[in-house]
Amino acid sequence: MDPNKRLPWDLTSGRPSQLIDRGTEEVVAGNNSLSNVLRLVGSFDELESQAPPPTGRSSARDWTKLIDRIREAAARSREIEAQAHEQELRVQDLLDRAREDIQAAAEQVRAADARAAEMQARTEKLLKAADERVTAAEERARVAEEWLARVHDTISQEFVVEPGNKPVA
Repeated sequence: MDPNKRLPWDLTSGRPSQLIDRGTEEVVAGNNSLSNVLRLVGSFDELESQAPPPTGRSSARDWTKLIDRIREAAARSREIEAQAHEQELRVQDLLDRAREDIQAAAEQVRAADARAAEMQARTEKLLKAADERVTAAEERARVAEEWLARVHDTISQEFVVEPGNKPVA
């Protein structure tokens, strides 16, 4: 592990150190709140390029710079927190709308299913009525054919036609 990536207080301790990828400023392991502060304050390269942190013998100007940086970090932290809260509200709103859309779609499906069931019932009723009419029509046709046959037989018996003669009545 690159010693430059270790936090200064972890160099002497036996605990696993916290790594910060300087390219992405992404915390690999460790305390996220500390890494957020470090991201807000700046990378280690930026800190090393500036004057060393104030000590007991530092001037008031150094302490003022440190306080200003802490205030900047806190303000940035509040901004990020507010943005996160806004984003959370937007996500919640989107989830609520998605739930409403899903419920509306489910209701439409139920209504379509009900209409389909009603249409199927009507269709079955119409088919049954049509079958009954067909059966009745077939019965009437059978009866009509019987009567037609009787009429034919009666005419054939009553009006005998002899060859070469006129019909006899």
